[in-house]
Amino acid sequence: MKKLNFLIVLTVLGFAARAQNSSFLLYSFKGNVSVVENNIESKAKVGKTMNSSATVKVGPSSVVTLICNEAAMFTITKAGTYKLNQFGDSCKVSSNSVSANYVKYVWAQMTKPSGSAGSNRKAYMNNVGAVTRGVNNIWIDPRLDTVNYAVGEFPLSWKSYADAKEFDFFLYNSSNIAEPFYSTTVTKLKISIPAFTARMKPGETYYWVAAVKGEENEERKVLNYVTKETFNTILDSILKQGAQFEAPAEQAYRIAFMLEDVHYLSEAYQYYSKAATLDPDNSLYRSTLMSFKKDYEIK
Repeated sequence: MKKLNFLIVLTVLGFAARAQNSSFLLYSFKGNVSVVENNIESKAKVGKTMNSSATVKVGPSSVVTLICNEAAMFTITKAGTYKLNQFGDSCKVSSNSVSANYVKYVWAQMTKPSGSAGSNRKAYMNNVGAVTRGVNNIWIDPRLDTVNYAVGEFPLSWKSYADAKEFDFFLYNSSNIAEPFYSTTVTKLKISIPAFTARMKPGETYYWVAAVKGEENEERKVLNYVTKETFNTILDSILKQGAQFEAPAEQAYRIAFMLEDVHYLSEAYQYYSKAATLDPDNSLYRSTLMSFKKDYEIK
């Protein structure tokens, strides 16, 4: 019995120590939420960091979602005054439905002291693309190694090491990647996907490549023309992975991040734009949108 009591005491002390050493970040909120630090009360602000000695006040019909220790996320839905040192259990990383990579990413971006916010998204994503295999006058970013596309304005782009004025774009069926079924010549280092979707069938996989006019390039890239039904299934799955509460801007930003992670780039662009529009004062959302546009040659 004494041994059991001793273990219980150790467990309680462990929770207390974890809570005392925890750091918190305000991820999202709705309604009347404020933070008290050093006896000074201030209005809640997305991205605000706090230590375990802080207190969060949640008004009636209000809600707040916090990130704890970089990876755990939890929501307070009941009105009241809460000392953060009481949330030791909530700071444990568990099978939270929100992507752990995304939570770590948001923490890192909102707490970084300097640098371009949102520019290192790929470091927190699962698939960064394949390594370039060939050597020629055209370089295609590995981010475009596989593109899943359902709808929207989005370009396929490349870089040229040659001082060329014209570029050939080739599109191949999955059944014949030796002979293109569609080709065109462009004067820019990109081509809009909607410019040739009429030649494709939703639900099919295609391959594409760009080359300096008159030259060859064997480095095929994958373009999956996804049906709207398939995309809606993916989107619904991502929507269900959210925290217990997310404001519209935070939800849009998370959806964008997760869509980019699974290579739905056109759709991710739409949601990054939506997040920046919904919360124009959020520097992370603005910076990420600008970084995304730069990465994928969107003007």
